[in-house]
Amino acid sequence: MKIAYVHPQFPDTLWSFRGIRPITGVKTAFAPLGLATAVALTPEDWEIEIYDEEIEPINFAIDADLIALTAFNVQAKRAYDIAAEFQKRGKHVALGGPYASLCPDNVRPHVDTVISGESEYIWPEFLNDFKNGRHKDFYQQEDKVSMADSPLPAFEKLDATAYQAFYVQTTRGCPFDCEFCDIIITDGRIPRVKSIEQVMAEVDKLRQLNVKYVTFSDANYIANTKFAKDLTHELIRFSKKYDYPISFACEATLNLANKDELLGLMQAANFETIFIGIESPRKSSLLETNKRQNTHGSIVADVHKIQSYNMAVIAGMIVGFDNDDKHIFQEQFDFLMEAGIPFTTSGVLVAIEKTPLYYRMQREGRLLKYNYEEQKAHGAADLNFVPKLMSREELLKGYNWLIRALYSYDYYSKRLITALQNFTPGLTTFRQNNPFMTKKTPQILWNIAKHFVFTKDHERRQFFFTTLRESLRGHFSVRKFVEATSFMTLHKHFHEYITKTHGNPETAGPISPFCQETIEEHPDASLKMVDREQAEEVDAEGVTTT
Repeated sequence: MKIAYVHPQFPDTLWSFRGIRPITGVKTAFAPLGLATAVALTPEDWEIEIYDEEIEPINFAIDADLIALTAFNVQAKRAYDIAAEFQKRGKHVALGGPYASLCPDNVRPHVDTVISGESEYIWPEFLNDFKNGRHKDFYQQEDKVSMADSPLPAFEKLDATAYQAFYVQTTRGCPFDCEFCDIIITDGRIPRVKSIEQVMAEVDKLRQLNVKYVTFSDANYIANTKFAKDLTHELIRFSKKYDYPISFACEATLNLANKDELLGLMQAANFETIFIGIESPRKSSLLETNKRQNTHGSIVADVHKIQSYNMAVIAGMIVGFDNDDKHIFQEQFDFLMEAGIPFTTSGVLVAIEKTPLYYRMQREGRLLKYNYEEQKAHGAADLNFVPKLMSREELLKGYNWLIRALYSYDYYSKRLITALQNFTPGLTTFRQNNPFMTKKTPQILWNIAKHFVFTKDHERRQFFFTTLRESLRGHFSVRKFVEATSFMTLHKHFHEYITKTHGNPETAGPISPFCQETIEEHPDASLKMVDREQAEEVDAEGVTTT
């Protein structure tokens, strides 16, 4: 029998990175791990074809017995359209993945079979049932899967040259209980780990495919500290053996800053980027959403410490918590400028279905009618509940300013310069086999020059030269040069995307419209005084007292 695996295209977002394609030459940012895993679970007697809509169009005329789709919530609408087109042609369509696992009832009307939950056991079961003509319309994995049974993903079935980076998963589950997060719903609270041998087999397979960038897709790479240390030791041995062929990235919690040994190991293993869910600089908002791990000490100091190990920090930031008033936008902007975090996925809080936040909003009668499957990450337009300390219009106004200000040339440049000036001289030495140094490097550098130097846009050209000059001031290193040019390349996408969705970033100044109004009402007050007047006092229980 023949099966066609289909990965629907993502909508354009900050995370899509489509704007970097003309510079890097890749077709899309990340390879679909879920699809590669499902392919690996497919028995050898099945004929397989793969369509990743991010890199090629779908052949709807394919002669396949079964169509297999996987989708996140933001892909759901496109997945439904694809399913409908195949169903019109008489094909049986099955859909699995994160959204089908979280909200299977939403998916069931659109496909023939729903695969809900982790796929290691139920996907082969469904394929066997389908082949023998006894398949059902719904399969659900009730218990958590043993990670020992997770297969080596079929990375070789994907076109490695089409992707900027590949994902590797080492753990599932997160010990924290952030109110807004669905990871604990789908993956559980107790981290489950693959064996070191499993993980290293995946990493080495990607090396053999000449992949240069690997992102560990775990919700929290350091959830199990002992495992993280053991794995990172192996990554160091691997990197030394093969002359550092791969650069690594991961997601971790802020308490990584307290783990000096692990930070040193990660730097030695060639980790370049750490994504951290900081969420908010406001303590009351962090306590409200159970993000207590971010309330111990100075977030800025923690970020600077991680940067001192020559690893860039990307921050997940959110506005719209119940403790957020209209001055949160200025607070968040000032925090990110001080911390030196150039890339942030600053977004508006959304009450995801099945999460504690969703049920609380439901109890309080604050949920709004909203099609979660059509979420576009375009700011307050995605808000699906009634805010507490500001109106929806104020949230939209504040967020629109914030996202434009963050990605204006000047303020993005200042944050990138701060980050790179926090790097430690001499900590990272140039490696002959640096992932940046490939046959494509001359063409990439030429593309960078065409976009930033040989342009009629004076602001863009000034942004490039100022950032490069100031980032390298004090001590030159290839690593800092690579980081500077990489983050400026990313900015091309951010600037184009924000301009399209929110307006010209260059029209946003450093003061939010709400703080500007206050200053105009009190012309003798400085902006810092305004911020202090709006600051909240929070008692030990996290309850606002003023």
